[in-house]
Amino acid sequence: MFRKNCYKCHRPSFSSSESGQWICPVCGEDLTSQRLFNAITMEKVGMRIGSFPVPKESSKKN
Repeated sequence: MFRKNCYKCHRPSFSSSESGQWICPVCGEDLTSQRLFNAITMEKVGMRIGSFPVPKESSKKN
């Protein structure tokens, strides 16, 4: 479960999806670009593409 905080009406908004358009159910403000938090722990959720290390190819030649 994810949470975003509306900067306009200052109310929380919850969703089970971390992607896609996100509209505040209270005031209708677009929250898509706002920070995403884990709804239980309130920790920021990282959505960076390519944030995982890519394994290096073996330098061993056949």
